Amino acid sequence: MWDLIGKVLPGISEMMNIHPMLVHFPIALLNGFVLMELLAYLLKKEELKNAATWMLYLGTLGAGATVTAGFFAASSVPHNEVIHAIMTRHMYFGITVLFISLSLSIWRLTGKKKSTPANIVIGFIMVTIMAFGADLGGLMVYKYGVAVKAAPQPEAHDHTMGGHDHDRGQEKEEDMDMTGMTLENQGSSTGTIQHEGHDHSSHEH
Repeated sequence: MWDLIGKVLPGISEMMNIHPMLVHFPIALLNGFVLMELLAYLLKKEELKNAATWMLYLGTLGAGATVTAGFFAASSVPHNEVIHAIMTRHMYFGITVLFISLSLSIWRLTGKKKSTPANIVIGFIMVTIMAFGADLGGLMVYKYGVAVKAAPQPEAHDHTMGGHDHDRGQEKEEDMDMTGMTLENQGSSTGTIQHEGHDHSSHEH
């Protein structure tokens, strides 16, 4: 089964845990909740309030799943003391976001569904804390390589059209130089024109 998943979704099969997959849901949904809550308060639109409510509920579920997966991830990936300190702060931020979103959800479920400035302020505090937590997660991955399999880095590749055109032009100049050298060295002695082979496999693209 896992071999089949690896063939269809090779990126997922290389992951050490599912925590990085889940973090996007609370980030998107809880930020969407704050935005919808603000618009519902300003525009007095019932449909915006309902959208905010469902984003809050789903974002809270996503936060719960993400925090749970994070606990498993913390115990499964190798890390040193420096990373452990960052990971601990990252965990506290995540738990705080879950606590705030769960509190807002319970408040909503009790019938207090009216969009208020207090809800908006608490929501902004929640997403700000979430942003700090996400930043620490990025720090662990992109600076310290936590849960990332190291791979040799290829040589720099220029994706601009100009860069490719320049490379092609340089190759053509090299071909012309090689042809000229061949004609000089061989044409006068043999009376025939021969072209040396140009190996494109030596050029890394």
